[in-house]
Amino acid sequence: MSRAGKLAEEAISAGAMDPPLFCLAAGRRSEAGDKDGAVRYSLKAVELAPYNALFLTCAGDALRYTGQLRDAIAMFDRALAIDPMMVAAWYGRSLALASAGLLDDAARGYRRVAELAPSAAHGFSGLASIQAQLGEIALARENIRQAIAIAPHDPSTILARARCDIAGGHYEAAATGLKILTARSDITGTDQVVAFGLLGDALDKIDNTEDAYEAYSRANHRFAEIHAGPNAPPVATALVESIVAKLDDPNRLRLSVSATSVDNEASQHIFVLGFPRSGTTLVEQILATGDSVETLEESPTLAEAQNRFLSGDGMDALASADENELAQLRSVYWEKVKAYGIVAAGKTFVDMDPFKSVSLPLIARLFPKAKIVVVRRDPRDVIWSCFRRNFVFSQATYEFTSLHRAARLFNVTETLVDRTVDQAKLDVHVVQYEQLVSDFDATTKSLFEFVNLRWTENVRDFSNVARTRPVKTASAYQVKRGLFDGTGQWRRYSRYLAPVMDIISPDRKRNTQTSAAE
Repeated sequence: MSRAGKLAEEAISAGAMDPPLFCLAAGRRSEAGDKDGAVRYSLKAVELAPYNALFLTCAGDALRYTGQLRDAIAMFDRALAIDPMMVAAWYGRSLALASAGLLDDAARGYRRVAELAPSAAHGFSGLASIQAQLGEIALARENIRQAIAIAPHDPSTILARARCDIAGGHYEAAATGLKILTARSDITGTDQVVAFGLLGDALDKIDNTEDAYEAYSRANHRFAEIHAGPNAPPVATALVESIVAKLDDPNRLRLSVSATSVDNEASQHIFVLGFPRSGTTLVEQILATGDSVETLEESPTLAEAQNRFLSGDGMDALASADENELAQLRSVYWEKVKAYGIVAAGKTFVDMDPFKSVSLPLIARLFPKAKIVVVRRDPRDVIWSCFRRNFVFSQATYEFTSLHRAARLFNVTETLVDRTVDQAKLDVHVVQYEQLVSDFDATTKSLFEFVNLRWTENVRDFSNVARTRPVKTASAYQVKRGLFDGTGQWRRYSRYLAPVMDIISPDRKRNTQTSAAE
């Protein structure tokens, strides 16, 4: 591929506009770690040949590698509309759906892969992996047996088998298989990340914290290597610090104007914010039990406004934006909500996204009447959970590959939220995760009173409601199991967290001065 890709890039530089050349060039860029270059070339191939299912599938894969999952899924859908029998498109789509947390949809896709290619292991191993995550152990075992019979040494088979073993409590067996896999030289970087992460989980379960920490560290190191390349993402912490610096001006968030109502607007608007792994998904699912409540998880509803105002001199432009400009951005927001299949008009709409915490100054300007629910959890549990979990690549999750960098991002994000709340006088309710799990009724009654929703005993049954709804975050399976007390998980790893305790101690007063980067 490298030789052919090199020749393809040379031909393109010379003015060639043949779609297959752009696909070859995209493959070379991907091999070189230039994921953005791969996307650029593959999208050009699609532009030149918009009805070629192979080029659409290649573009879908390129988008998936960069974490642009919605765009990737849309590209795979276009390919399958042209060629419904294309196994590669079904498989790529299923991988993207699984990464997005849409596990039920991913399972259906993997079934289709198994139907179309019964002599290949990938459909069976993919389906087994999803079923293991959903706790459907018997079904997972049945499909993993199929995969093992076809390709016992394929990395996807071994990874799926490890998920089944961990879900079934066979931690030593999972660790043994994963150690053999991670020692191989023929597995891709992405498979290495997953394998080391699962190995950490298996070792954690048998209380081998030293080796578990080493496995998690190697997963994060490999994740960072894959996504660094020649186009490493901007440092998320620096971006948040620049926003906080702008908030030193008390006039930055003037809220005197009344927000103009726009089409499709909800009768009540709620943002559930926090930091990843703080419990935001749990709170969103609890709110979903309320009457006439529509919820949306971790979706880029504010993308246009964020691109305009949250970089460079954007905060200055936000401070001076007039009501006409803000009203136009509100319309874009509600149109995007509608595009996700949400009918918000006349209902309570919950926009849950911990990554939108950084956008709170923007939310304050656009939606001054919105209610803000901030979910807080012991910072030590938050940082440890972010470090040990596999996330879809983004500017923020790149920071989670280091405890120190994750702690710095957490600290400055908390500072931003606190300062915005103080300056903008927002209508805010804080849900403390530890109180939620220890005194569920009292905490949820207080929450429902704040958001003007009627509390009923159905709130206690939120996990059954969650089972009927798509939950697409890293907490999906956990939420569907019911209330889970995840407090104090950091304690067994306290020696590794010791170097960042000065940043994340629960008693530490937040400020904008964080430790120097590693």
